[in-house]
Amino acid sequence: DFGMRAVKSVLVMAGSLKRENPDKQEDVVLLRALRDSNLPKFLHEDTILFQAILQDLFPGVEIPEHDYGVFSTTIQNCTLAKELQTKDCVIKKVIQFFETMQVRHGVMLVGPTGGGKTACYEILADSLTKLHAGGYGKKVADYRPVRTKVLNPKAVSMGELYGEFNMLTMEWKDGLLATAVREAVQDTTEDHKWLVNDGPVDALWIENMNTVLDDNKMLCLANSERIKLNNTIHMVFEVQDLAVASPATVSRCGMVYIDATELGWKPILETWISNKDFKWKPETRDYIFNLFCTYVDPCLKHVKKNLIEAMAQVSMSKVQTVFLLFESLVFGPGGPDLQSDPLRLHSLLATIFAWCFVWGLGGNLDESCNDKFDSYVKDLLSDCPDIKLSSTGDVYSCYMDLSKKMMDTWEKITPTFKYDPEIPYFDIMVPTIDTTRFGYLMDKLLCLGRPVLFTGGTGVGKSVIAKQKLYELASKDFIPAFVNFSAQTNSSRTQE
Repeated sequence: DFGMRAVKSVLVMAGSLKRENPDKQEDVVLLRALRDSNLPKFLHEDTILFQAILQDLFPGVEIPEHDYGVFSTTIQNCTLAKELQTKDCVIKKVIQFFETMQVRHGVMLVGPTGGGKTACYEILADSLTKLHAGGYGKKVADYRPVRTKVLNPKAVSMGELYGEFNMLTMEWKDGLLATAVREAVQDTTEDHKWLVNDGPVDALWIENMNTVLDDNKMLCLANSERIKLNNTIHMVFEVQDLAVASPATVSRCGMVYIDATELGWKPILETWISNKDFKWKPETRDYIFNLFCTYVDPCLKHVKKNLIEAMAQVSMSKVQTVFLLFESLVFGPGGPDLQSDPLRLHSLLATIFAWCFVWGLGGNLDESCNDKFDSYVKDLLSDCPDIKLSSTGDVYSCYMDLSKKMMDTWEKITPTFKYDPEIPYFDIMVPTIDTTRFGYLMDKLLCLGRPVLFTGGTGVGKSVIAKQKLYELASKDFIPAFVNFSAQTNSSRTQE
């Protein structure tokens, strides 16, 4: 991101800093503007290098740490109100997002899934609304209520996004984005209006937004209509990467890179483990937390370095699967008594953790890696005396039998096949170990209201297992609906 736009954003920030602090030396003001306008877009490792370059450019100039005072405190309070963890890296990114938004009306939050992009803009929106309600808007003009409108541009066609003519009647129909912009322009209040585009950037839809993102602030539609955006409207993009974005798009937007490795997976575990609905003793809670901290990180590194995943999956998603399976077993029907003797309870909880650990971290591996993962897990968990793995078969061949308080083989709960001549041939289901274990996992996750994704090659039985389980759940509180997707399925067809 080099060129006049980058220079302009530095000058705008330097100008606002100079007006706020007219008595400060200009080299300090410029240095802080250079730092604050560029730091948000760097990876965690590159920030150290960038700060070293700045020190070489401005030798002997020290930048005093800026005290954000009530703004920082409000961000922390809003984070706690959402029952999230107040980590320094998250608060820093929220402040960087706010400062970037002050110099650019188009901002991209870049980073992998689970890094906290959505939480970042939601916390900032809550904080600005709360600051305005507290009367701080009179001192700082940008402390105003925020209204957000979220859409996924990649989920609809270009015509549905921007608008299109009906080819039979030649009647113009506004698209989703055009409607959202029109509503925001017609709103004459001073509130912030954020149009959040939560979806991957590609050269098709983002290039048509170039006039919106540069200083023209003009949305040009195919019917020759042009809508001028006012200063209260901001375009926010949530994207995983900018692999296919052109330099024209990248240079027009402010960038805030949210590094998932800096946050890590522990905050989401801390949020889950402090759930008020979990009635466990403090020592039990600490014991479970230590199990996660001891075994999850080494296994994640081993999987990433030595094994092959069937589908790319971020670390946070794997850890989340572990504790969701743990929650469904421990707090679901037939779960252990959490007020019982800690010695016996901890041994059972450790064994349950081991089973969830296997499926959460190893459930997405290619079949060729199962033996390697099996030997690694057995070796890794062998130093914990409370964990009692099954002596027969591999780690995938057992389920958690809560009535016996031990692991047992899937064969024990695999139903026997009974032929019914009334059932059509294509609806006949022969139970196997695979149908039993994948149905069991699906059942445990659906009990918590969590979505489930089966991956695998063609013809291995994904649809059959899912349909059978959904038909079983239809007798409870679920109504199954089956939708088949192909490469040609579009958004209008899906809605029909």
